[in-house]
Amino acid sequence: MLSTLLLSFLLCCQQGSAPATEQSPTALPTVASFRGSEAQDAIRYRVNMQVLSGGGFTGTIDYHFRAVEALDSILLDAATGDAWEMVFQNDAGETIEVEQNEVVIRVPLAETVKPGTDIHFSVSFSGTPADGLYRNLNRYGATYLFTDHFPSRARGWMPCEDSNADRAQFELTLQVPPGWDAVGCGAWEEIAPVEGAAPGKTFHGQSASDIPPSLFAFAAGPFLRVVENGDSRIQAHFVFPEDMEKASLGLIHHAEWMATMEKTFGPYQYAKYTTVQIPTRWGGMEYPGNVWLAQTLFDRADSGVSTLAHEFAHMWFGDGVGYAQWEDAWLSEGFASYFGPWLHHQVGGPNMTSTMSGNRDRWQRSKFAVNTPIRWKDYSKPNDFFSRVAANTYQKGSWVLHMLRQELGDEVFFAGIESYYQSNLGQAVVSSAFQSAMETVADRDLDWFFTQWLDRAGAPVLRLEDQAGQLILTQTQAGDAFRFKVRVSWSDTDGLPTEGVFDITERETTLAIGANTRDWKLDPHVELLYLPAR
Repeated sequence: MLSTLLLSFLLCCQQGSAPATEQSPTALPTVASFRGSEAQDAIRYRVNMQVLSGGGFTGTIDYHFRAVEALDSILLDAATGDAWEMVFQNDAGETIEVEQNEVVIRVPLAETVKPGTDIHFSVSFSGTPADGLYRNLNRYGATYLFTDHFPSRARGWMPCEDSNADRAQFELTLQVPPGWDAVGCGAWEEIAPVEGAAPGKTFHGQSASDIPPSLFAFAAGPFLRVVENGDSRIQAHFVFPEDMEKASLGLIHHAEWMATMEKTFGPYQYAKYTTVQIPTRWGGMEYPGNVWLAQTLFDRADSGVSTLAHEFAHMWFGDGVGYAQWEDAWLSEGFASYFGPWLHHQVGGPNMTSTMSGNRDRWQRSKFAVNTPIRWKDYSKPNDFFSRVAANTYQKGSWVLHMLRQELGDEVFFAGIESYYQSNLGQAVVSSAFQSAMETVADRDLDWFFTQWLDRAGAPVLRLEDQAGQLILTQTQAGDAFRFKVRVSWSDTDGLPTEGVFDITERETTLAIGANTRDWKLDPHVELLYLPAR
């Protein structure tokens, strides 16, 4: 257990430090934070872990932080349990007595340091973690080790600044028992074990670009490998031995998708790409360069290709360009829910009309999401965006892109997405960065569009009806009228199919389609997110 006494200690060199001042201790936060601290910046986490043959883990984490403001301590998000033993040390090897409660650990500094000061310390750990790091049986009864940090579980074993806004470099050295293989971040490789190490293999990797703790991942166990040809960056995939044959049916498209994504949006930024079948809680999880896949993914009729496409799109959107605030999670999941099906269609999957129709239907059925904006500020925990309002984060998010594409046209739309990706690569941003990129390329103000679709709940509720020979479109929802384009099709006086696109800004609009028309259909090509009036 960690001590709750606060002791003074030497953590960094005297150069660059400010004189210590007498001050009353600040009470520890009692509510978990998911936004990080603006006063400190995580630079690097270096993890050295041994997986014990008899169960459990042991290892160390070396921390490198930098003061952004004058600091007398470092705050680490933590949700550790009694069975997870940790001892902190300064860079001189001296034990640090830290303060801890259920949500945070305060690592005290010997004295207040100036902005720009580099801060180093470490922690040794052993035992059974509270969350985030698991040693579980798969569906065939074999044991696998894996992290599953998303969205805020890294703190369950690894005290850290668990915020998407604070990206850092992660380095990992992992020793596993005999008969196990392993995979982790960066240019992953097997290395020679140190003298006297226990039997087994040792691996090493470090992130090619900075990532948040929620995206740091590694796994180990008795995997077999499925080779996928076509691009040297695509390394053999990690699968359960029993699922080798069925996995090989789905793991065949990544080289083609890589070429498409790089040509359309810009370069892939990670050292490798591989997928890992693991007992994850998710259908798929977009850890950079090594994507987790659900145990049953390859059992699906499409061999999991729809999910594989979704997760691959994340390497650009969500990982390559991240989001700094949880309310902007649509910048990840909305993008993957649009460009994943876009990739899937290129290899024989459903067309975008079918996909967007399904996304609209699913969103319409989610009453809580329909009554909540995409950029929802009143969430209690990050997982709310992937459960309670998932239909906004995923389906409505994809619809924002689909309607923006109709608003701008394909040429401007794709050029804007490319500009957004390349100008923000490796960063965590908010929705205004995407809006700015699209406005610059389109050379027009789009504030009305993003405010309406991101910060207003719901969608237009529409009724189309004939009134005395005129076709009237009415918005029946509460509040102001929405602004949008809508396509209507009909048969003209000669019975020929005709259609037109109308700009709608009022609650009631008379559509100029001429007299004696019939067979009207609202949104025949599935281009608008709306709700039908009842």
